[in-house]
Amino acid sequence: MAQMFVIGEDALCCALGTKLVTDVLRWRLAQPAVDTKGVTQLKKNISRYIGLTHLHPVLCVADTDGGCALRLRKEWLPRHAPNTFFLRLAVTESESWLLADAAGFAQFMDIAPNRIPSHPDDLPDPKRTVLTLARRSRRREIRQEIISSRDPSKPGSGYNLHLGNFVADHWRPNVAANASRSLARAIQRFGKLKMSCPIRDYQLLAAFCVH
Repeated sequence: MAQMFVIGEDALCCALGTKLVTDVLRWRLAQPAVDTKGVTQLKKNISRYIGLTHLHPVLCVADTDGGCALRLRKEWLPRHAPNTFFLRLAVTESESWLLADAAGFAQFMDIAPNRIPSHPDDLPDPKRTVLTLARRSRRREIRQEIISSRDPSKPGSGYNLHLGNFVADHWRPNVAANASRSLARAIQRFGKLKMSCPIRDYQLLAAFCVH
């Protein structure tokens, strides 16, 4: 089975990247996903991560944070980045990809499905939306652990744990792609790669370009 490295700007991006590789592409991770703990470190070390492509392809997941995905790609990547380094940018934040699986996320949060926004890529602050939804959850642990007890506008100590568990056990990428354009583009490339690429055929990996 082919393998891929996953790099994420935070724990949630790592969880999403891992799920895409293992569930959509059905490849293995070459090692546990690398959490850069912020986009600054991700950009600072991107050349080092690109260097990993001599071993296996690399999937890098980050947020656009309101920026243009194409512009950010040009800014972050060297001019001749290898075709085996794949930069996927969630619009506007990785939380929008969670919200895109509306039924699954509503069930996990124990809230009414109609509270989930239908176009999460258009939200200016998907993380704030997740926190707002968490406050309405009928599950005490969601309300108490996802939201900070000191500042209800901030994530709590269990934010990454609970959302990471949702991604690993319940999130349905192919369903979520129906409501998230940025996720749909990523999965479309994965689908072509899975169908047409022999395990070691790096020539065909070029079909998984970032747009």
